[in-house]
Amino acid sequence: MKLMRVLGLPFWSLVIAVILWVQVHGQGMGSVRMDVALQVRNVPADMVIVNDLPDQVSVTISGLQAQLNALDAKSLFVSVDASSLSMPGVIEQALDVETIDLPVGLKIEKIQPDSVQLQVDHIVTRILDVVPAFDLPQGWEVHHVVVTPSIVKLSGPEVWLSTLNKVDTVAVRLSLQEGLFDVQAELVPLSGQGIHLLEKDLSIRIRGELNRKDSSINTVVPDTKTEKKLEGK
Repeated sequence: MKLMRVLGLPFWSLVIAVILWVQVHGQGMGSVRMDVALQVRNVPADMVIVNDLPDQVSVTISGLQAQLNALDAKSLFVSVDASSLSMPGVIEQALDVETIDLPVGLKIEKIQPDSVQLQVDHIVTRILDVVPAFDLPQGWEVHHVVVTPSIVKLSGPEVWLSTLNKVDTVAVRLSLQEGLFDVQAELVPLSGQGIHLLEKDLSIRIRGELNRKDSSINTVVPDTKTEKKLEGK
């Protein structure tokens, strides 16, 4: 106690400050490179991004080594702000480094890539016919085919929907017995990123008549005139 009084409070304050400085800065500075998640935010409701983007980007972070060692890449992400997108096309968009939430004292030195290309398109809706497909052995054919529902409504990027003119069912295998049939079928998975049915859990019903034939070519003969007959079954 006498020594503390002799040296005085300013001296001990200086000692404590030096000790704290050594504890903090004595650990050394450093940098680390890590892969962090890439997120796209604020996409307008009537627009969609149709190209594939990288799941992650590489960032280099500098600061105190102790803080760097404590970083968890899973808690970090880099975002792309798509709020300004309004027209279809290919747009080069800078990555928003400010969205990376880092502890005080750490900073971003480098990000690779520092921008991404976005292929943007309008979301449109189209109504297409449902076309039944059959897996029949030679010598058999179907007639008077009725599909319910006969049309489906799709939503998705215009660039992909414009290439479609129908929606096929998965090939149906019928029991080889002549006469009327009534089966359920699924639609072939839709090609093109972002295309989906507006009606969820849609069930396709296919009715018609199965007969033997002389020709070896499988045919499908739609006949809406017999729909009332089939609906009564």
